[in-house]
This record gives sequence, C-alpha cells and structure tokens, in this order.
Amino acid sequence: MTAKPNRRGIVQTDRGRTKNILKGRKNRFRSIIMLGLVAFIMLSPQAREMTIGKISEVKDFIMNPTSGYLVYDIEADYTLNRIVTFENKDNDMTEYFNESLPISPDVYALENSNSMYTYTDGTQDLPNQKIQDVTAIELRIDGQSINIPLENSAIKSHSEAIVTPGGHKVWWPGTSGTGNQYCIGGPCVKVNVNLGPSQILTFEYLVTISTNSYTWWSDVNDVDPRIPGYSSGMLEQNSGTFDDLQDRGGGDRTDDFTDLRWYDKNRPDHAIDATAANVIAAVSAIDSNLPDGNQNAFTFARAAFEYIKDNIVYYTCPPGDPSCAGQPALSGPACLAAGQGDCDEQTNAFLSLLRAKGIPGWYVFGILSSKSYTKWEAHAWGYIQLPMSTDWCNENNVELDSCYIEGSVDVTNNKWLLHTASALIDWVEQPDPNGDGTYINAYYRPLSYSDKDNDFERIKRDRVFALEGPVSYGGGKFPVYS
Repeated sequence: MTAKPNRRGIVQTDRGRTKNILKGRKNRFRSIIMLGLVAFIMLSPQAREMTIGKISEVKDFIMNPTSGYLVYDIEADYTLNRIVTFENKDNDMTEYFNESLPISPDVYALENSNSMYTYTDGTQDLPNQKIQDVTAIELRIDGQSINIPLENSAIKSHSEAIVTPGGHKVWWPGTSGTGNQYCIGGPCVKVNVNLGPSQILTFEYLVTISTNSYTWWSDVNDVDPRIPGYSSGMLEQNSGTFDDLQDRGGGDRTDDFTDLRWYDKNRPDHAIDATAANVIAAVSAIDSNLPDGNQNAFTFARAAFEYIKDNIVYYTCPPGDPSCAGQPALSGPACLAAGQGDCDEQTNAFLSLLRAKGIPGWYVFGILSSKSYTKWEAHAWGYIQLPMSTDWCNENNVELDSCYIEGSVDVTNNKWLLHTASALIDWVEQPDPNGDGTYINAYYRPLSYSDKDNDFERIKRDRVFALEGPVSYGGGKFPVYS
C-alpha cells in the first residue's frame, strides 16, 4: 500500500544503500524554491489561499512533494469507486472468489466519546465533530445496483443473500459469527463470485462521503487556523505526561493499544515491537535530544514522528517486481534497520517507538489521494492518544477522564495530528479480543478463493480506484509542507 511517489534521483547502490544522484544539480534550484517558500509562508492564510487558488488555475500545475508542499481542501464531498475484476484463467475448472468489502464508518474527531471535553460545571460541551460522514454505499454487479445499508444493525445473512443473474451472491452479515460467511473486526459486504472456465467478472463498490480536514494541533507557525479543530488543539505546553494516560478515557486506550509486541500474522516477527534492540536504541537517541528526564508525552511523540521522517526513506516495491511480490510488510524494527519503507512499514516503526513509552497507538486503513483527487491508492497510517496536562484540564474546568485528544498521524505524508479531506477511512483498528491481531489480518486478507495452491496460476484479481463524478469542495485550501 502506497501513498507517496518515490523521490526522483534516489537509487540503490550495489551495497544496498540509497543515494541521491541529483542532489548536486538540485542545490541551486532548491535555493530558489526555498526563497519562494519563505515568501509564501510570510503571507497571511487568506493571501496563501488566494495564491494557491491562482496557481491551481494553471492547467499544468501538478501538486507533488518535489514542489515543497501538497495542497488540501478543508471540505470535500465525493464518491470513490473500487473497480474489482476477477478472472478464471483455468480452461477446465470452475473457480470461486469470496471477497469482504469494508463498510466505511462515520468518523469523529474523538472516537470513543460523545463530546471532545466534558466540563465540570456541566453547562457546556465542545462538540465532537464528525470528520467523515458516509452518505451512501452502492455495489454494482452483474447488471444490478445494490444499495448497502449504512446502519451497523442492518443484517442480511448468507441464507438471505441476493443472487445475481450470473449466480453470484451478495450479503452483509455483521460480525456475530465465524467463518467466511461473516465479517471479522467490523461491518462488511460479502461478495461470492463463481466463474466458469476462462470467465471474467468486474464489479464496482462505490462509497460516497462528506469529509472535513481536521487538526488536533494548534501551532500557529505550522497549522492554518481555519482548519476545524485548531481552536481546541494540543500544544507541547499543555500536554500531559506518560503517566497521565492512565487517567484519560478510563485508561481504555492504554489497556488496548500499548502492547510492547503486537501482530505477528504472516511475518517472521511482530509488526510492532518495542522490545527490539534497534527500537530501544532509537528511543534512546530521541531522548538524548530532549530535555533531561522528559515526561511530556507530546514532546516525545512529536520527536518520534520527526525521527522517522529523518531516518526512513519512502520506498515501495515496483509493480511486478518478483523479489517482493506477496511479501509481508516490514516490521517496525526491520523498517528501522533497512532505513526505508512504505506506509505500512513506517507506521509499524512509528508505533513501535510510541509503545516503548506507553503511548497508545493503533492502525487506520483506507484510501488516499495525494494528487488532487486524480490518483488514489490504498494506504495505512496511525492514530495516537495524548493527554492534556492536569493543570490545563483543571484551569479549563474539564474533567480529567475526557481531557485528551485522539489524533491521526501519517508519517509518510508529513501529517502530524492532521486528517485531510482527501483520505477515505475504511477501518480504524478495534481492540482484538483474541489478542493475536485477528482483526488486522482480516482487513489485510479480505479474499478467499478456490486456488488452494496460492500460486495464482488459475485465478487473477485486479483492483483500481477511481472517482465517480466530480468533487465538491469548499472551506478553502491549505498547504502541508514536505
């Protein structure tokens, strides 16, 4: 799963290290770009927006990391289409495919509370803003259009499945059972496809959302104050300590998402591993650059975010590369050791660093546009919990139990405590009652099929993402610097 294009000029040497062969020739160009960026930063937010708007009118303007920043909308409404094609390459046998499609959730700025802060005098609440509102889900298959109910309580069992003219089945069974007939870890739509020899079937899965960018951070130098959440966001000076986490949200997040080693499905090691020697060394390196005895949770988490950015180069396997096809994502320690990784792998590394300090961190999976809604890719990133300080909570009459933030962190795209409207959230990790990562594995492996040899010689599945219709956006635009 990728989100950010490979940097131009980065190559691997015969010793496995990376080298930028364009670095020398870019220095003069970068100096000019930096002067322009400094001038741009000095503008007011309104002037920046007007400048961005003018630039965006230029037909050949392409927003990418080499220009120094990406531009995002504060509000956007759109329909994203997954187009899935199955092919039975066998000339003699009928093959089946059983796919699980996530029912994308409504998402709030604070997931497990009805309001952001509960005030001790009982007279006011800070509303818990919805940052993703799913308004419709549609499945098009075999000439039929099926509207999928959004309520989690709406169930259609396997025995009640809709059967298409071609004999394929569609149902949405909930999570109350086990096996391929049920969903695991969250609501889903099940599609069973049966194909005769050499047959091909394409179906489409469309999700319509109304979404808002949102920030859980209020730094006046780095955050556009028009982004929702700015007025109630966190700063280093009002962050609490590592110990404060136990007193926030009933301690649920620390109970559920601080295991030192987590999720070892289909890997030789755990994806998150805060006990690995190189993770411990990285934590020590981060601590060495912080004030002696630092206990500020925000300070460490932000420094860990910068450490990953500074030490891990974005890299993903080229399409069709047989050396890494089907290989599991690198664990956090392996990503740190390699000095490179894609979105999954950098998230593994970041969460490993956090868990060494007892900061809760968990996975988010979805689909991201990094080029102004023209290109979409499957993506992984993280959520973290940080406590506001006890003094700040008391001064603002906020009950300690609700005095914290839960924010999105996307290391590969430099989104610190920021959700952008260009990200469609498919699934946010839930506590796994089995304690073995069953929920995560179900999301990573949504497909079962009749090719038991797993050689994919008899079956083929392709998936692409595309917008259905135009994007409606508003609220202004803002940059995120690379």
